[in-house]
Amino acid sequence: MGYNSSKQARRRRKRRKRILEAVLPIAIAVVLIGLIALLSFKFTDWFDDFSYSSKKADLYEYFGVTEEDGDKAVIVENGEPTADRITVKDGRLYVPYEDVIAKYNDNFYWQAFDEKLLYTTGDGVYSATPGENYYSLEGNGIQAGYPLCYMDGQILMVCLDYVKTFTNFEYSLFGGNKEPYRAEVKTEWGTKVVADVNKDKVCIRTKADKEGDVLKELRKGSTVVIDDSENEKWMKVTSDDLITGYIETKHLGDKYDRPETAVNNVEPITVTPVADYSAPLVLAWHNVTGDSSMSSLKDNEKYLSYINTISPTWFSLADNEGTIESLASSSYVETCHAKNVKVWGLVSNLTHPEVGTSEVLADPAKRAFVTEQLLNYAAQFNLDGINIDFESVAAEDGPAFVQFVREFTLKAHEKGLVVSVDNYVPKEYTRHYDRQEQGIFADYVIIMGYDEHTSSSEEAGSVASLDFVLEGIENTLNDVPKEKVINALPFYTRSWKVDENGVIADVQALPMATAQSTVDSAGVTPVWDDATGQNYAEWQSDGATNKIWLEDVKSLQAKLEVMKAHDIGGVAIWQLAFSTDEALSVVDGYYPPAAASGGGEQAAE
Repeated sequence: MGYNSSKQARRRRKRRKRILEAVLPIAIAVVLIGLIALLSFKFTDWFDDFSYSSKKADLYEYFGVTEEDGDKAVIVENGEPTADRITVKDGRLYVPYEDVIAKYNDNFYWQAFDEKLLYTTGDGVYSATPGENYYSLEGNGIQAGYPLCYMDGQILMVCLDYVKTFTNFEYSLFGGNKEPYRAEVKTEWGTKVVADVNKDKVCIRTKADKEGDVLKELRKGSTVVIDDSENEKWMKVTSDDLITGYIETKHLGDKYDRPETAVNNVEPITVTPVADYSAPLVLAWHNVTGDSSMSSLKDNEKYLSYINTISPTWFSLADNEGTIESLASSSYVETCHAKNVKVWGLVSNLTHPEVGTSEVLADPAKRAFVTEQLLNYAAQFNLDGINIDFESVAAEDGPAFVQFVREFTLKAHEKGLVVSVDNYVPKEYTRHYDRQEQGIFADYVIIMGYDEHTSSSEEAGSVASLDFVLEGIENTLNDVPKEKVINALPFYTRSWKVDENGVIADVQALPMATAQSTVDSAGVTPVWDDATGQNYAEWQSDGATNKIWLEDVKSLQAKLEVMKAHDIGGVAIWQLAFSTDEALSVVDGYYPPAAASGGGEQAAE
């Protein structure tokens, strides 16, 4: 029994030895293969890392600045450095006044006359002085803790922090400490496509290549904005501190959307109107001169039943000091009020051509003097409103004119007066009238929907073709609320004589009735012209061709249809003395003067 057990044990030991001798080489081989693979992987990874460029990019060269430009920040837009620069002063950004107006907020007004930066809201006029750390509202100081603006030679530099007081935007500033400043200013917000970096020491490079210089090294978990895909292996990205370059796609996680939070802490400027928009405005201008107010009104009194507001041409700039000349009449106002017709005195800059509108508007004291006089006249004659009719304002005087409208409207509203402003049909060369700003402050923005062709035109044509009127309405509605938009109709036209060479020999402005009688006397029958929306007549006399585009019932209807279709605030007429019952009846069919529109507080006093 003992012998057999010993023999079996020896057999088992020999069997295990044979198995071990067979398996061991295989196990060793597997381990060696694994070790070789691991070493190979590590070596390849190390070699791969070694093959990347470690050269640091010169950020000054990359952003196109020098170390001497230490107080300038590069503006980055949509991930791309631009040629624009912004001044950094004590950690705050300052931009030229012209850039503030063009890019951020055109309500600011630089009053060069006394070096004040003004900003006007429904609360009043804010004022800042270059170099001062405070601003004021109607004389009450408000501390800011930093210079709101300063003069750099002849250039006014404005702090963006001050602009942010009145404007919804945000900016980010990075750099300094031996890095160039870069800044991003955002006025629009949306959703960015981003991704997270999935390992440490991932580099943003100057180009989509391992040999690209290193712009920035990122840590794992850093988030970058995806700007574009250069190819399958590389992504163009922007870091949170505005470094844009390329990262290998394999070092980024999945893309996802990151919504941006819009800045909306600043409410739009609101100015409470005096006008009552529940009824349409039906206004007629009344062109009066000298002492003819009452006599002219009596001649046209029968037309008052068709309107609810009349605007006599009573006030004008008389000199360069801002003196207002007046033709106002108390009995005129009393007669109109007795017929439930409001009276808005018109103030013009055209009566005395020698007066420099620019000189008056640029001087704050003269603007205030004009306002004071008009408000005094309004109180003296119990007026309901003022109609501002400043024409041929030069482009360089546009900002001063708009500031006058702002300031005057606020003062007029305190007295319960409606303010309306007359404007040309919008064209590129009249942009400086800034109808959008007028539409914020004034109660009405009136389109003078005529004078498409005038005596100074190079060719004969319509005073107010339908497309011309349509263009004026639609372009004004782009800037002004519809209830404030009024389109003025011409109750006149022009008669043209053109010689055999096509040169204009004579032009006459004719009231509506006179124009019709002129055509009748010539013995011709007008033909409807679809292109202009008017009846057109042509005849020969004295070796010349007579041409006339009539304003009549049919042309007025075409214009009124367009006005009604756009649901604007009412109609104006130039002018009362050119009226006919027939023409006013057509207007009445579209805009009945059910009630006077706005004002009345002054009249009730």
